[in-house]
Amino acid sequence: MEEEYINIGKIDLEKIGKYKEMVITDDVILTYERLNNHINLYHKKEYEELEDYIYEIIKEPDYILEDNLHIDTLIYLKDISSINKKARIVVRLATDKNNEIYNKNSIITIMRQREKSWQQTLKNRGKIIFQKTRQN
Repeated sequence: MEEEYINIGKIDLEKIGKYKEMVITDDVILTYERLNNHINLYHKKEYEELEDYIYEIIKEPDYILEDNLHIDTLIYLKDISSINKKARIVVRLATDKNNEIYNKNSIITIMRQREKSWQQTLKNRGKIIFQKTRQN
């Protein structure tokens, strides 16, 4: 049987606050259903720009927010200076409270953000549970 998802990698459990105790796995996937029926329909160009950075965004985000619009969902934000793009990835967590199809954390959407949207996300979309510390 052909795989129904792309294995992205692992989330860093130390960066997700209270969700560390709630998630049933640290695996992150992107389902082909989500890729084809949402991301490629609404964010295709952005996905193509960010595709090579997805694991880096998940592993080394600048911010992680609790999504105040969706339960057990986190927003990962990263400024990718090498391509001069700001990225946002929304991840639905596989917790003991929900029945994820694959019992894995799954990417809901991937998009590029302009500075104004980035700031609005930080201000309005949920509590910041992780912030990267800048080293001088």
